[in-house]
Amino acid sequence: MNTPRPAELPATARTFTVNAETLDLFEDVVAKDRPQLGDVLAAVRADAVPAGALILGCYSDGASVEDATPAGAILHSDPYTAAPVPYDPACGCIGCEEARGWSGPVITLATETMWEACDPVPAAAPVLVRLAA
Repeated sequence: MNTPRPAELPATARTFTVNAETLDLFEDVVAKDRPQLGDVLAAVRADAVPAGALILGCYSDGASVEDATPAGAILHSDPYTAAPVPYDPACGCIGCEEARGWSGPVITLATETMWEACDPVPAAAPVLVRLAA
């Protein structure tokens, strides 16, 4: 279901209103000591994720923004705040080393994560985000 689009999202994003069904999906991810979901989630290309968005999950290879739903996301056990930067193939962290073999453009959604590695993502891959409060 597409909902009204917050101004900071690109026109290609697919937005979802958070309802009781969506909250049930995130029961284990969004607990009392974690950020709230807010009113709107969005599936957006990795290269269009706005800084400050909460990265909640990713999708299987081959998924598109048009096909993405909250229920289809592979949820991160520890959501993190996006701070997108260009991918640096010279970085020696495990995330960047893995991305060296990928074809096509790559974007790094964060360089400081709880797993002490960058989070490079194929630029066209959809990710599930909650917008900054």
